Amino acid sequence: MFVPAFPPIASHRRRHRGRRRPWRTRDVFPGARLFARGRFALYEGLRVLAEIRGVRRLWVPAYVCRPVADAATAAGLAVALYDVDERLQPRWATIEPARRDAVLALHYFGLALPRRPLQEFCSAHDMPLVEDCAHAVPDLAAAVQVGSYGALAVFSLRKQAPVPGGGFLMVNDPDLRPAVRVPAGHGVGDRRTLVKLGIMLGERAAFTVGWNVLPFKDRLPVLDAHPGPGAAEPAAPGSPAEYARPPAPAFLLPPMLARLDWREQIRTRQVSYRRLAARLCGTPGVVLPVPTPPTGSVPQAMPILVARPDDAARALRGRGVEAMVWPGREQIPFRREACPGTVAWLDRGLLLPLGCALTSSQLDRVVDAVRRAAEPGERGGRVAASGPPIERARRV
Repeated sequence: MFVPAFPPIASHRRRHRGRRRPWRTRDVFPGARLFARGRFALYEGLRVLAEIRGVRRLWVPAYVCRPVADAATAAGLAVALYDVDERLQPRWATIEPARRDAVLALHYFGLALPRRPLQEFCSAHDMPLVEDCAHAVPDLAAAVQVGSYGALAVFSLRKQAPVPGGGFLMVNDPDLRPAVRVPAGHGVGDRRTLVKLGIMLGERAAFTVGWNVLPFKDRLPVLDAHPGPGAAEPAAPGSPAEYARPPAPAFLLPPMLARLDWREQIRTRQVSYRRLAARLCGTPGVVLPVPTPPTGSVPQAMPILVARPDDAARALRGRGVEAMVWPGREQIPFRREACPGTVAWLDRGLLLPLGCALTSSQLDRVVDAVRRAAEPGERGGRVAASGPPIERARRV
């Protein structure tokens, strides 16, 4: 049985027809500006922050994917790195604020960061706060919603919903709003959006018949992989030219977003997280750093710690469970001795899928696969060296 990241959107609507009034996109993201992808929304927000507030340097968690640093660099900002702790929260002692600094806080895997510490730190040091909500969406039923903490917030829609792209920029600072430039109109979609759409259609067919398509996905290239020492930087993706002339959002995004019931998307993820956490609690070889999601969380995935995440991901994906390590080859370079928390997550972190409502049988499969992958010896998910490299086991 293939346990995908997302269910087919059409059958999802039929299954939940007749329930409470759905939360539409305009309800969840009021006043947000649509971009082709989250990285372009982030670039535009940082560009405006530099222009209006005079920001010159951005503090970014070291545990982060390359497009975040690329967008900041393209916006003319220097990038400084800070560490995260075992619960994926900032280690404040690793931030050295200075004049014209801003800080980017990432709600990892949809787990909401506590609002008060973020706002108190930024207020004490007169630093604008940028919320990276690429893994998250606001929960309208929660007392506190991600995206409402700082001057601006950025969302990447494909991380939480069955859409092939799209990013939202929410601007909470009224002085920044007039300077925001939004792409005019809609286009066919850039190459990445079209590739993602093709993958989604293939997954939908596979979901219907129960085929495991993950081995095929794992052979796709990692488009944002860091080239490594001594390698030439490519012209795209990630080049300043790409951000200077961002593509228009694909014309198919607005109608797809209009069909989404965000209330049910959010509920599915929250329920799946609780059920999976309850089943995995106490499993030998598995650590749940965040057994209970903080208020306002809409989990994109469940982060766990295991001894050999690369081996575990291969074993789980071979059994049809869309587990992954993050960010893999998209990780930005950093000094390991300065960021022990980041090192711990890179060495042991593994993500389990939550987007598809887990039936009892699917839950049994996921839990059994995790237990086998966490065991030592031959049953522990060790994979021969001839297998596909784990850095390719990522969503495009």
